Amino acid sequence: MNVTLRPESSADQAFLRRLIVETVTLELGAEAWPEPMRSHLIGIQYTARLHSRRVEYPGAVSHIVQADGADAGWAVVLTTQDEVRLVDIMVLPELRGKGIGAAAIAQICATAADRPVRLEVNLMNSGARRLYERFGFRVTGQDDVQYLMEKRLQCPNRGH
Repeated sequence: MNVTLRPESSADQAFLRRLIVETVTLELGAEAWPEPMRSHLIGIQYTARLHSRRVEYPGAVSHIVQADGADAGWAVVLTTQDEVRLVDIMVLPELRGKGIGAAAIAQICATAADRPVRLEVNLMNSGARRLYERFGFRVTGQDDVQYLMEKRLQCPNRGH
C-alpha cells in the first residue's frame, strides 16, 4: 500500500468532518446515544477539535493521509527548531490496522532529522500507545487525561 501525505485544502472539509465525527463517536462510545443528543454533541466535538488544533498550534501543517491515492486519514504536524510535534493523527475506522497510520508516522519521523518527535495520546487509547511504543516512543510524562510521548532520533553519523 502506498501511503502519502498531502496538504489539506478547502476541498477536504467534507472528508475531515466524516473522519472526525466517526473517530469522536467511537472515542466517546456515542453510537448508542439518542440521535438528537449524539448529533449535537458530536458536532460540538468536531468544531472544537478543528478549532483547537488551529488555535493552539497556529504554525502546524494539516495533511490528508492518502492510501493508494484515496483519502484515508488526517495528520497535523508542527515543526519547530526544537521538535516535531505530531499534534493529531487519525485514520478512518474501517481502514485502521492496515499500516496506514504507521506509514504516516514513519514519514513524519523521517522529517525530524535530529529533533525529537513528540505527541500526546489519551490514557484510554491503549492501541495508539502500543503503536507509538513499537515506533520507539516512550512516555515522558502524563496528566489526568493523556500521556506525553517522545521519540529521540539519532543524528546520522557524519564522520566526526
